Amino acid sequence: MRRPRLRAPAGRLTVALTAAALAAAGVLAAPAAAAPAPALTAAPGADGLGETDALAAADRLGRPVEATRLKTERSRVLATPRGTLVLETYASPRWTRKQDGWRQIDPTLRRNADGSVEPAATLADVSFSGGGSAPAVRLPVTGGEVSLTWPGVLPRPRLEGDSAIYESVLPGVDLRLRALSDGFTWVLVVTSAEAAANPELDELRFGLHTAGTVTRRARAAGGFEVVDGAGRTLASAGSALMWDSSGLPAPTAGSRASGAEERTQVVRSAPDRARKAELSTTLRGDDLVIRPDPQLLRGAHTSYPVVIDPWTTIGKTNWGYASSQNVTRDDGVARVGLDPSGGGTFRSYFRFSLSTLATKTVRSAKFLTEMTHSWACTSTPVNLWRTADLPASGKQTWSGPAFQLWLEERSGHAHKPSTGSTCSDDPQPDKPLEFSSDNLGTDVRNNRGDGNYTLVLSNRQADGTSESTSTWWKKFDPALTKLSVEYNTPPNTSTAAQLATHADYTAPAQACVTGSSAPAVRSDTPWLKATLTDPDGSNGGTLAGTFALEKMQLIPQENGTKPAIMGFVPVTGWPKTVSGVAPGAKAELRFPTAVTGGRFRWQVQTTDTLGGASDWSTWCEFIVDNTAPATRPAVSSADGLYLESPANQNMQGSPGYSGRFAFAANGSSDVYDYSYQINGGPVAYARADTSGSAMVWVTPNRIGENVLSVRSRDQAGNSSEAKDYLFLVDNHSPLKSHWAMDDGGVSTTLANAVAGAPVANLVNGPVWQDGRILGTHRIKGKDQAVKFDGVDDYALATGVGLDTSRSYSVAAWVRPDADGLMMIAGATGARNDSFMLRKYSDNRWVFTVLEQDSDTTAYTHAFGPAAVKGQWTLVAGSYDQADGKMRLYVNGKEVSSATVPRTFNAGLVTLGRERWAGAPLGHWNGAIGEVRLWDRVLDVDKDLQPLMKPVSTAEWDMSDFDADHRLENDLSDYRHSLALTASPTADPTTDGYDFGDGLVINGAPGSADTDGPVLRTDQSFTASAWVRLTTYGDQTVVAQDGSGRSAFYLMLDGASSRWCITMPTVDVGTTNWQWVMSTSTAQLNTWTHIAAVYDSTSRELRLYVNGQRQGVRPDTVGWQASSALRVGRSLVGYHLDGGTVDQVQLWQGALSDAEVAAEASA
Repeated sequence: MRRPRLRAPAGRLTVALTAAALAAAGVLAAPAAAAPAPALTAAPGADGLGETDALAAADRLGRPVEATRLKTERSRVLATPRGTLVLETYASPRWTRKQDGWRQIDPTLRRNADGSVEPAATLADVSFSGGGSAPAVRLPVTGGEVSLTWPGVLPRPRLEGDSAIYESVLPGVDLRLRALSDGFTWVLVVTSAEAAANPELDELRFGLHTAGTVTRRARAAGGFEVVDGAGRTLASAGSALMWDSSGLPAPTAGSRASGAEERTQVVRSAPDRARKAELSTTLRGDDLVIRPDPQLLRGAHTSYPVVIDPWTTIGKTNWGYASSQNVTRDDGVARVGLDPSGGGTFRSYFRFSLSTLATKTVRSAKFLTEMTHSWACTSTPVNLWRTADLPASGKQTWSGPAFQLWLEERSGHAHKPSTGSTCSDDPQPDKPLEFSSDNLGTDVRNNRGDGNYTLVLSNRQADGTSESTSTWWKKFDPALTKLSVEYNTPPNTSTAAQLATHADYTAPAQACVTGSSAPAVRSDTPWLKATLTDPDGSNGGTLAGTFALEKMQLIPQENGTKPAIMGFVPVTGWPKTVSGVAPGAKAELRFPTAVTGGRFRWQVQTTDTLGGASDWSTWCEFIVDNTAPATRPAVSSADGLYLESPANQNMQGSPGYSGRFAFAANGSSDVYDYSYQINGGPVAYARADTSGSAMVWVTPNRIGENVLSVRSRDQAGNSSEAKDYLFLVDNHSPLKSHWAMDDGGVSTTLANAVAGAPVANLVNGPVWQDGRILGTHRIKGKDQAVKFDGVDDYALATGVGLDTSRSYSVAAWVRPDADGLMMIAGATGARNDSFMLRKYSDNRWVFTVLEQDSDTTAYTHAFGPAAVKGQWTLVAGSYDQADGKMRLYVNGKEVSSATVPRTFNAGLVTLGRERWAGAPLGHWNGAIGEVRLWDRVLDVDKDLQPLMKPVSTAEWDMSDFDADHRLENDLSDYRHSLALTASPTADPTTDGYDFGDGLVINGAPGSADTDGPVLRTDQSFTASAWVRLTTYGDQTVVAQDGSGRSAFYLMLDGASSRWCITMPTVDVGTTNWQWVMSTSTAQLNTWTHIAAVYDSTSRELRLYVNGQRQGVRPDTVGWQASSALRVGRSLVGYHLDGGTVDQVQLWQGALSDAEVAAEASA
C-alpha cells in the first residue's frame, strides 16, 4: 500500500518524542509501487526460471515473465515478449525470501498465537511485544539477537498497519513501534505540554541487550555498534534528530482529513519548517541513553509534537545523502535542493549494481523515482548526474561522491501544505519522474559490469549552477526509486571447436587451426561451417553468421619500390552473411566460385535480431589442394614374416596373427599419410613421418592368399593408385597354452594340454572339485575345476611365451561364487597386469588392457553384461595389435569392444589374482574350469563355438540292454546306466520308435533310474525323448530328483492332457511352479518327440513338441538336484502308465531351436 504523506496542519497541539531503533535497512519502509500488469513468476521451488526459460515463456504467453532464478532482495529480471530482458534494480530492499519462496515486502503487523506481533513479510524476523514485561523488540541478527526493553510493563498494543501503539506507557505518553522493510523504528508520543514536563523525559533510557555470539560496543562518534565474533558490524546506531511541528498550518473546514494525516506523519519525518536539533546517543552499561534538548522540548516557541529520531541500521539500503551544513536526516526521505528550514543544500545518491550486465548488450536505461513533496506549486527542475562510487549508505560528507557526468533534467511538482503556505490545488499528488535520455543509456552501456554505479539527484544543472535555488526544494521516496535497464545477451563467440572446413558438404570436418597445422582440402568449392549459439536462445529469434575470408598472396610494398611480402588479403565479395540460423545450429557457406588452390583463412561473427553481436572468432586456415601423389607407395614386410608373393611361396603366420609392414613414399614428395585395408575390409590410416614413411601392424584374416591394398595420400586426402601386396598365410596357429584342469584332483600344479607348454602352480591351497559336467568321461576322465577362496589363492605360470604387446586372446570357463571385483586371468608385469579378464566391482564382466607397466598407467575397459553368481560362464578377451581393438566375449558372443592406443609385454600368466600398482588384489572366489591362451586374434567359429557346444551327458536308445543286471547302457561317453525296476513294472520291448527297441513302464512302481545325478540342473541343460502314451493322466517321461522334489519334470499334464515342462523354484518348502505347456493335446498311441531346454544365462525355459517350439517362460530359476535321474517317473510318482519311451538324450547346455528340430527329425 502507499505510505501516507504530510497533507494538512494539525488540529490541536500535542508533543511527541520519537526514537527509531535498529532499522535493518535504515528507517525506510518499502511500499508497493503502481505497476502495469504483473509479470508471471515461477512457482517456488528448485531454482526457478533462468533467462532462457523466461524468454520462451514470455514469447508463448505474450506478456512479461520473471526470471525468478535471478531475483535478489533489490532486483529482478523480466523477460519481455519482444525478446529482450529488463533488469529492475532498486535503491532499497523490495523482496524477501521465505521458506515458500520470494514475497514482496509487507510490513503490515499481525498477532501471533502467543500474543506477540510481527510483520507479514520483511527482511528482518523482528517481533514486538504483545504486552507485559517481555522485551519490547526482538531482532535476530547473524549469530544472535538484539533486544530493546521498555523500563516498565507494556499494555496490549493497538495495531495500525505497520505500527503497534502502546498507549499511556507514561501519563499522557504513548510508545509506537513500527515495522520497516528490514527492521523497525520506535517512537514516544507525548500528548500534551503537561506530559512533556514529566522529569522522566529528561533522560530516556532503553534496555539494550545482545545474545548469542554478538556483542555491542560504543562508537567513537556516539551511539553503538553490534558486532559478530570476527568484529564485523551487524548493526549500528549514531546521533539522533529532534524536531518540532513548526510550519504546520492550522486546519480549515476543508482540510481536517489531511491534517489528521499530517499529525500522524509528523512522527515519521520532519516538516520543512520544523525546528530541529541533533542529539547524541550514548551507551551506559545495558542502557541506550538519549538526552532531549530541553529548549526544543519545553521552549516557549515550541510547536508540538516534537520528535527524537536516533538512527540505527544494518546497512541494507543502497542510497545516501549529503548536506552542505552536515546535518543528519536519517528518516528515510531523500531530499534535494536548499532546505527551507536552514539545513543547507541536500543531494541524494542512489547506488545500483550493474555487475550482471558485464557481458550484455544494453538497449536502453531508465531511472525512475517518485517525488513526494516540492516547495513550489508549479514544476521546477531536478537533475540527474552520475558520480563517483557511493562508499556506504546513509549520511555522506558534502565533498562526498564527486559529480562526473550530467545525464538529464526533468521537472515536476508535488506540493504539500506542510510549509505554512498553500497552493490552490493542495495537496498535490505524488509525481512519478522518469529519466530516460540517450545520455543515461549510453552511460549505463559504458559502465555495464560496475558493481557500484551511483546516480545523484541534485538541483545542479548541466553547467554546474542553480543547486541552491530556494524554490527548487524537493523530497523523494527511495523505496520507489529504481534503475530499469533493457538488455540483450549477445551471441556467444564461436570457439575453434565450433568451426570446421569441409572439402564438400558431407566430407569429414577439418579442425580450425593455423600455421603448419592448417589442413588441406581436396575441393574447388569447400564449405565453411560454424555452430552459432546464444546464451538466451536468441530470445526466440534466429541468428546470423557473417563470414570473413582472406587469401595468402604477395602484397606489393611501397608502390613496388620494395620486395613484395606474403600476407593475407580479403577476398573480393566477402564478408558474406548467412541468416535465419536457429541457435545451436550451423551457419553453412560454400565458396560461390571455384578456387584454383592456395592458402586461405576465415573467421565468423554471430549477430542476433536485437542488435547483439559476438566478437569475431579466431582465424581458421586451410589449403586447397587437388593434386594426388604421383606414384604408388612401396610396401614391404618389416619383420620378415609375411613376404610378398609370388616371389615368396612359403605360407607363414596364421589368421589373427599380426605382422609388421613398412610403407614408403616411392618418390612422391607430398605424402601425408597412407590408407590401407586387408582383403577389402575396413580402411585404416597411418600418418607418414618426415621422410614420408610409416610402419604398421596388419592382421590377416584368412588362410592362403591375403591382399594388403595401400594408397599414398597428401594432406588434402588426394590418393595415389593402390599398391596391392599379396602374401600367403598358413593355417590357424594352435593354442599357446591350455590348462584343462583335468589333473585328477590331487595335484598342486595345473598340467598344460599343449605339449611343451608350462604348468601353472597352485599357490596357497586352492582345492579341486567337480567341474561343470557331471560324471566320468570314458577317455578324458572326470571333469574337474579348481575352487579359489577369494582370499589369497591363485595360480602362476612362467615361461608361457605369450607376447602381450602383439595380438593375443584368452578364454576361460568360470563360476563366480561371490559379488565384487574378481580376477580370472592376466599377464603379470612388474607393477601391473598388461591385460585383465575379470568380473568388475559392479559384477559386470570386463576385459581391461593397460598401456604401461607403471603405477600411473592409463587403461581401457570393454564391459559386458552382469555375471550371474553360481553360473558357469565362458568369458573371453581378444586384442588385435593392428588396430588396437580389444573385444570381450561372453558365452561365445561378442558383447563389447574398445580401442586401446598401446600396451606392453608381460612375462607371467596369473590365474585368480590381479596385480595393480605392485599390490595383489581381486582374488577369485569361485571355480575355474579351464583356461586357454592364443597368440592371435580369436576366430569365434573355430575357437569359441566348440567350447559352447552342449555336451551329451547321456543317451539311451534302448537297444543295449544287459538282461543279467537289468541295465540299459549309456551310449554317451559318460556311461550313466539305467537300472530298470522289476518286471513287469519296467521292461524292454522291440516295439520302439522307428521299429527299434524301446522301454515300457507299466505304472507304479515302474521306472528306469541312474545311480546319481546326470545334469547340473542349476546350469543350462536339454532333455529329450520319443514317447508313446496309451492313457491320459499325470505321467513323467524324464525327471532328476532332489531331496524333496524333482528339479524338472518333462511330462504329460493330467488336467489338460498336454505336454509340459515344469521346474519348481526350490527343492524343499513352499515353491512356485515354473512351467510351459504344449499348444495342443497329446495324441495317444502316437510316437511323439518332446524336448525341454533350460537356458540359465537368459533364464529361459522352453518346450518343444516334434521339433516345434511350444512356448517360453522367462525369469526361470533353477537349482541343483543331486539325486538320481529317472525315466518313467519322478520323485513324487507320476509314473508312465503303459507308455513306451525311446531314444532318451540329455545334454549339459542349451540346444538351439534348429538343433532341437534336427534331433526330432533324425
